[in-house]
Amino acid sequence: MTSYLKSDPTRDGFFGDYGADGDIHGFRTMVLTDEAGEPAPVHTVASGLDYPGIGPEHAYLYRTKRANYTHANDAEALDAFYKLSRHEGIIPALESAHAVAFAMREAANNPGKSILINLSGRGDKDIDYVTETYGFGA
Repeated sequence: MTSYLKSDPTRDGFFGDYGADGDIHGFRTMVLTDEAGEPAPVHTVASGLDYPGIGPEHAYLYRTKRANYTHANDAEALDAFYKLSRHEGIIPALESAHAVAFAMREAANNPGKSILINLSGRGDKDIDYVTETYGFGA
């Protein structure tokens, strides 16, 4: 079983148990929908995650239980963004900061184990947005 990360269902576009089968942009997948069954508006600090659906491959892996998906919310991602930047000198993209947040949570529950994170993108493109919107962190 492979574990994947997606963001928080309350606000950040996580589909998991909140998504439904649907069609979006010409393909069948899992989609967050509103009361009318239309794609729901989603928002997250990571613009690359602002999408109400997932790729059909991920929907298939989820439905067949070949992948386990979890979440990290924006507050956790921002905390991870600041911590990784300060402690390791690596500025993660906000999308990847969600994965870092999940890994930090898992590391606390699994001492002595290794966790591999793929940091895609570059955080330097997000740093102005983060500091102007949220300050320099605690």
